[in-house]
Amino acid sequence: MERLNIDKVAKLAHVSRSVVSRVLNNHPNVSEEARTRVMAVVNEYNFKPNSVARSLATQSTFQVGVLTSRIGEESLGNGYWSLLYLGIFEECIRQGYYVRLSFFSTSMPKELHDLILNEDHLDGIICLNEEVTEFAVQKFDDHRIPVVMVGHNPNYPEICSVDVDNYSGAYKAVKHLTDLGHKYIGGIFGDQNVEETENRKNGYRSALNDSGISFNNQFTVIADYSQHSGYQTMNHFLDHFPEMTAVFCASDTLAMGALLALYERGIEVPARFSVVGFDGLPISKYMIPPLTTIEQPVYGKGAKAAELLISCMRGEDLKKNQINLEPQLLIRKSCAPPYN
Repeated sequence: MERLNIDKVAKLAHVSRSVVSRVLNNHPNVSEEARTRVMAVVNEYNFKPNSVARSLATQSTFQVGVLTSRIGEESLGNGYWSLLYLGIFEECIRQGYYVRLSFFSTSMPKELHDLILNEDHLDGIICLNEEVTEFAVQKFDDHRIPVVMVGHNPNYPEICSVDVDNYSGAYKAVKHLTDLGHKYIGGIFGDQNVEETENRKNGYRSALNDSGISFNNQFTVIADYSQHSGYQTMNHFLDHFPEMTAVFCASDTLAMGALLALYERGIEVPARFSVVGFDGLPISKYMIPPLTTIEQPVYGKGAKAAELLISCMRGEDLKKNQINLEPQLLIRKSCAPPYN
């Protein structure tokens, strides 16, 4: 009788090494088809599954893949991403896993896709935006390895995900401005292709409505989360809406660009114009003036995503587990009542 090892079982069953390991360790994230093929090989060779399972008990790669699209100059230079990566990395290291960060694009050659998403090298994947989530979910539609998202995506309600309560954060920011007496409040938002943008815009709208202020669609712009977009949009507002006295920026990076535009125009903040950001990045307290912002637990969001993924990899049933973390308003010196 031939003595099987993990590679021979995988080859005969036409599956990967990691799938064989999961089948023989009774891991839930395996398709029935793959499980049947593996067990057929084991039975054909009269090999006791428990013995194989013991020999494969250490076959986990202990590697987690983190996938993100390259978003221009914001990919690594933005303080948001640095904090998010740190949260993921440190939680994985704490639990004994190594992290592989990869930029990903559907325009890459198929060979590169296969290399990045090689299930023999990864125990699980964390996806950081819609493009990579769609591809990873399609690639592993039989749940060969677990996938967790940062940010909720209504197209994949069955995938575990973690995000901040974007509606609540935007509401708190704009309500702070209306409580100060502002009635003409602009809104600068990021990526229109993600659910968080719609949620933040809805929070902005609700805060206005609850304060008796009509929503004006011309006062809102959806661009991207860069300083350049904040700068351009703020100049647009100043050119076309002289009655505007405040702006809600859906990220601290957008607020940085808006503050520069106001500075170049000689408009004092907050004496003549108020600005609120979103994220609570460490750099926000060093802006001039220190930025009032919505602090979301960016580090905690990354750490929670890693914790969810590792729980899934260990066989816990976390289907439809979508976690919302609560943001907080940090009041600093970039807001004041409107100038009379």
